[in-house]
Amino acid sequence: MADQLLTARERFRQAGRAVLRQPDDPHRHAARVDVACDLEGAEPLQGALADLLHGCAPDAARHGALLARPAVRARLAPHVGDALRRCAGSGQRLAAANTFATRWSVLTSPSLDVPRRALLCSTDDARVIAARAIPALRAGDAQTEDDFLAHCEGAGDALAFMLARRALTREGYALSARWEAVSAALQQGVLS
Repeated sequence: MADQLLTARERFRQAGRAVLRQPDDPHRHAARVDVACDLEGAEPLQGALADLLHGCAPDAARHGALLARPAVRARLAPHVGDALRRCAGSGQRLAAANTFATRWSVLTSPSLDVPRRALLCSTDDARVIAARAIPALRAGDAQTEDDFLAHCEGAGDALAFMLARRALTREGYALSARWEAVSAALQQGVLS
C-alpha cells in the first residue's frame, strides 16, 4: 500500500538503492527498469539498463528479453536499443564508465567518449528547454530569446535549437539574425 503512494521518481530512487545493496541481482535491476518506464524521457531507462549490463553477469537470453519488452523498446532511440542489445549479447559486462550511463545511473558513470554537447545537456533536457522556451519565443519575449540562444550556443544544444527553430519557422515566425549566427556556431561545433 505504501509503495502505491510513492511517485514514480521516488520508486525509481528506492529501486536504485536496492540495486546498490545487491548490484548483481538481475531481479532488482529488472524492477528498476520497470519503474524507469514510468518516468518521462529515455535517460532514466537508459541509465538503469547501463547499470544492469554492468552489474549483472552476462545473460544474453534474460537481458535480451528485457530489452525486447515493448515499453523498453518504445522509450529508447532505435540506435541506442540496438547498441544495448549488442552489449547484452556480447557475453561481457558493460564497463563502469560507458557511453550508455546517464545521470540516473547508480553503478556506472558516463564516459567522456561522447560528444561535448551530450555532457552539457542531455536530449531529455534539450526537449524540455525547447518546450518551455517556444511559447515565450512565439510571444516575442526578447529576454527569453537571448537566454535561449545563449544556452544553445554555450552548451552546444543543437537539439533544443533545432526543435525551437523548426516550431517557429513552421508557424511563420521571422527569426532574428542571431538565430543564423547561433546556427553557424552550432554547425561549427558539430564539425570540429
